[in-house]
Amino acid sequence: MTTPPETWILYKAVSGDAPGWEERQLMPSGSLTDILAEEHDWSGGPVPQVGDRIRVYANLDDPGNGITHGRDGDWVVSKVQTFSSFDTSDRIVVCSCVHSPISPDWEELRRGAPVPEMLSNVAP
Repeated sequence: MTTPPETWILYKAVSGDAPGWEERQLMPSGSLTDILAEEHDWSGGPVPQVGDRIRVYANLDDPGNGITHGRDGDWVVSKVQTFSSFDTSDRIVVCSCVHSPISPDWEELRRGAPVPEMLSNVAP
């Protein structure tokens, strides 16, 4: 069985002093970064496009305890660069983003059954 190619998607601020810069730190060093978010994708599907917004997730009822809601965020992709491996079909996509705030429109995420409940239906 072959492993599907991985796409590592990095979202970064165009400017290092863009809004929120004081909160963006690399752990464990604590140094500041322009990286806003990252994703790993094994679907082989399309990469982000100019004009796409970074999705934001939160638990509105119990912050810091998982996620219950999602929305389009305040960062918009302004440039996309794709780098591919010569050895594999893996790739890195770097999305440069500009800050363009919008009114938050939170959507509740639909969840499946809890894991213990799903596993209780599996025959031994």
